[in-house]
Amino acid sequence: MRLTLFLFFISFIQVFAGSAYSQATRISLNLKNSTIKDVLYDIESKSEYYFLFNSQLVNVDRRVDIEASNEKIEQVLDRLFEGQDVGYTIMDRQIIIQPSSMVPGKSVQQNKTISGKVTDSSESPIPGVSVVVKNTTIGTITDNNGKYTLPNIPDNVILQFSFVGMRTQEIKVEGKFVIDVKMQEESIGIEEVVAVGYGTIKKVNLTGAVSAIKIDDKITSRSLPNVSSGLSGLIPGLTVSQNSGMAGKNDVSLLIRGLGTVNNANPLIVVDGMPDVDINRINMNDVESVSVLKDAASSAIYGSRAANGVILITTKTGKGMKKTTVTFSSSFTTGVPTSTLSFMTDYPRALTLEQRAAAVGTLRSNWVYKDGTIDQWMALGMIDPLRYPNTDWWDITMRNSNVQNNNLSLTGGTERSNFFISIGSMDEKGLQIDNDYSRYNARFNYDYKIRDNMNVGVRFSGNWSKFIWGMEDGFTDDTENTGGFDIYTAVAGITPYDPVTGYYGGIMAYNENPQLFNPLVYFHQNLTHESRQEVNPSFYLDWSPIKGLTARIDYTLNYYNEFSYNAPTPTRAYNFQTNSYGSRVYFGDNAGISNYTYTGYKTMLGGQLNYEKVIARNHELKALFVYNEEYWYNRSQSASRNDRLHPSLHEINAALTDVISNGGSSNTEGLRSYISRINYTAYDKYLFEASFRYDGSSKFLPGSQFGFFPSASLGWKFTEENFIKPLTQGWLNSGKLRISYGGLGNNSGVGRYEQQETLGTSNYMIGGGITKGFVNKKMVNKDLSWETTNVMNIGLDLAFLESRLTAEVDYYDRLTTGMNRPSDLSMLLSGGYDAPRRNIGDLRNRGIEGNFTWRNKVGSFNYSVNLNVSYNRTVLEKWNEYLGRGATSSSNYVFIDMPYNYVYTYVDKGIAQTWQDVYDATPQNAQPGDIIRLDLNGDGRISDEDRKADPNHQRKLPTTNYGLNVNMSWKGLDLAVLFQGAAGRKEFWLTGFNNVDFGLNGFAPDWAHWDNPWSVENRDGIWPRLRGNNNRTETTFWLDDLSYLRLKNVQLGYTVPKSLMKLGLNNVRIYGSAENLVTFTKFRGLDPEKVAHVSDAYPLVKSFTFGIIVGF
Repeated sequence: MRLTLFLFFISFIQVFAGSAYSQATRISLNLKNSTIKDVLYDIESKSEYYFLFNSQLVNVDRRVDIEASNEKIEQVLDRLFEGQDVGYTIMDRQIIIQPSSMVPGKSVQQNKTISGKVTDSSESPIPGVSVVVKNTTIGTITDNNGKYTLPNIPDNVILQFSFVGMRTQEIKVEGKFVIDVKMQEESIGIEEVVAVGYGTIKKVNLTGAVSAIKIDDKITSRSLPNVSSGLSGLIPGLTVSQNSGMAGKNDVSLLIRGLGTVNNANPLIVVDGMPDVDINRINMNDVESVSVLKDAASSAIYGSRAANGVILITTKTGKGMKKTTVTFSSSFTTGVPTSTLSFMTDYPRALTLEQRAAAVGTLRSNWVYKDGTIDQWMALGMIDPLRYPNTDWWDITMRNSNVQNNNLSLTGGTERSNFFISIGSMDEKGLQIDNDYSRYNARFNYDYKIRDNMNVGVRFSGNWSKFIWGMEDGFTDDTENTGGFDIYTAVAGITPYDPVTGYYGGIMAYNENPQLFNPLVYFHQNLTHESRQEVNPSFYLDWSPIKGLTARIDYTLNYYNEFSYNAPTPTRAYNFQTNSYGSRVYFGDNAGISNYTYTGYKTMLGGQLNYEKVIARNHELKALFVYNEEYWYNRSQSASRNDRLHPSLHEINAALTDVISNGGSSNTEGLRSYISRINYTAYDKYLFEASFRYDGSSKFLPGSQFGFFPSASLGWKFTEENFIKPLTQGWLNSGKLRISYGGLGNNSGVGRYEQQETLGTSNYMIGGGITKGFVNKKMVNKDLSWETTNVMNIGLDLAFLESRLTAEVDYYDRLTTGMNRPSDLSMLLSGGYDAPRRNIGDLRNRGIEGNFTWRNKVGSFNYSVNLNVSYNRTVLEKWNEYLGRGATSSSNYVFIDMPYNYVYTYVDKGIAQTWQDVYDATPQNAQPGDIIRLDLNGDGRISDEDRKADPNHQRKLPTTNYGLNVNMSWKGLDLAVLFQGAAGRKEFWLTGFNNVDFGLNGFAPDWAHWDNPWSVENRDGIWPRLRGNNNRTETTFWLDDLSYLRLKNVQLGYTVPKSLMKLGLNNVRIYGSAENLVTFTKFRGLDPEKVAHVSDAYPLVKSFTFGIIVGF
């Protein structure tokens, strides 16, 4: 420490010694956000110059950033007053500052016309370049030939040339009449500015692991239901998995660097500084950029909220001194399933069912269909389809989806203010019939400079949505809480619906089974209607009382209200053969109504102090101090009644009060935080950052409420070293080594009243009768505390060949300790107590990720290729309860030194072809056609001990994710191609759709499993024999590799040349886009991307979009 201070002191002395040497003729400065007056005073303090000025004539309170190194005083003053009507006169050591017209020897400016041509590095003209007089609204844009003309321009101004993707250039007029400009491409990557917690930073100065993307037309033009879907395949270390293609519920699962905890492992979402915003309700067109904070150094500023990483979303704002622009975009999308199950229609299904029943020896009296039924059915089906139907239930209940998107935005600004206003609408018709979703978004961002050192701003966003559905997760999944009411249970021989009479069929031919199910009824007559409203207003005030110090106060509110109702229409099954109602009642006369309301709000009040100081010339210090308070409140209420008076009435009072059910609850939570961050840069190559957050949560008891979460990181730009530069010249443009370590917390797995005793209702026997009352229902663990996560990260950033090739590589090691789970005390508790939660386990997460980009330009042809890949392995290291082989926690397999929810299965040797194969195997009640399991432990019997653990695969998450993104453009044409994939996940495909133990039912399975099962006559069958009771056991026969490569998006666009545009348009782009085009996988089910249930047959959507973007 003493050596460090000594070296720092020596460098300080050297800098000031250099300044003293050059006082007479040279000036050195490095001032940021300083007034003209302060700059002049600083020059006086470092030289023998002194200034005379009249503050009534010259604005000396204007703030500037200025840097000079051993420069003449004239050079410094010219730069200080550039673009201003200010001149100076130097008389020895006295300098007079006054308006240009008052400077002796200078006459009033004569304005003139400036013209020129703007080209790129290959001399090709660039249309649409903005050419403006700096610090004014005077300007124009280049025409289709890259030419421009600016009349009536003074000689002492500066012209700014700017274009998207190019470096902004500033050129002094100074006697010129023709100014031609060759623009250079923006240096993307290490030069870009990225959002971090409570601020922004140049990527070149990052010491943590942060990935960021700009949201441009290539992303907003895709058919995406939400922002999170658009991140798939673009950011290394971010796993994006879509669970369903259902309209209104097609959100995705987001994980940063794999599974960080067995509790809630979702990352924190922060939008414009507000945590906990629903990412799926944001309008993609409002988003400017997305940053993903992945390690402790970058995330620790969010403390207990950031154990699983942070996703920062920054919305668009206006740009000062820019004329108002209007942008309108509209698109239409149509979609089909990415893949489908090949359900049998009625005739072949019924015939196959009978053939298989005969093959396995089922008594004819027990067959589902009587003799002659199928023949007559097939003969009369075309003539009388109501009585002899041939139904494809998948086709009946599915349709092509479509989405209509419209967005309108206005953006602009003046010298003192800027604004961004947008409205958007989305109307989506889902793949499932009667599944509709509509959403409206609005946003208003406004910033105003009250005075030079004070700014105020407001942010307002809102969204309003309506959602209608008949069945949710399991409309084709017998394992999903549908009560058997899904397509799987639809039986051959039922007429779906007669549009003339309005009857729903429910009786098979000849009344074989009058109690069979018609799923169409539940799609049409049992709809749930949900509406939601959400608003997010916020306010901030910035004040800079002295140079380098900025104080900020902000307040944010998030309010939401959700209401839903379900009112099934009374419906009875109809027998079209007898023209009468059957006994099946889908919804009887007592069909009622149920309501549900969920309302809540969150507030956040914060105060910040930011301090920046340049110490000498080569040392820069930044400090941030934050105080933050967050408060949550929500309330839910539900009510239901039976016997609705009329199907058209949807109010709770429209039903009788004979049967009433109601409930409700409310809860609150508070979080108080103290935050600090220090950044120090030396010689622009040695970087240091330290931060901490001290969080107090109302979820814990006093003594455990507060958690302290510190982090530190270092960065070294080694290519800035003089001894390295000769070795890297010509091929390595920049290189930076990063290392960080820090701690984070997590309380998301803890309930808001986890450490408080709560009461529940119970029955008491008093005086021989039952009396209702309240009783303590839960044991409390007073020692319950925070989950803590410690993360180590080592990263390397490189740029080669004039930054055309960039590479970012990170290795990380994350250890989560004290994961809380319910105690395994249920067998020891009596009296209906709920077991308390305990800090019970440790989980380690290691991985490596890389992001590689090549950019180049050949003439007018621009292209870029980006490859990002990440590998992650999660291992359970500690569990404070006994774990035997096959132990589970919340249905997930858990064992020490194994991945969480690892693959644990019997190993099989295939299908037994003969009785000899059965005799040679370990006894397991098998016969020819059955799957033969192996006796792995050699004890002569098949038991749980014969199952084998796979340490390299998890059942719900892949270990490897990757994306390949290619972009090309040429003279207005642009093409984007995105591939995305995953590997390292396995799961059993063992559902009702491949049920080979079909019994006597007529359920609707997939064609493949009925078409080619093993039999004596078909020993080459690829499926086990029908009715084999042991063939539905989890074995390697049913274990599928869910690795996949998907052509995620292909997009072709054309930007219309400005020479062809009329009516004041400045930008027109038309495009076509296709999403989820092709998937390459060995998985036999619907889609390998789905996380929750591979058995759920609601497919993802393959979509095709056409759209237009118009700018005014």
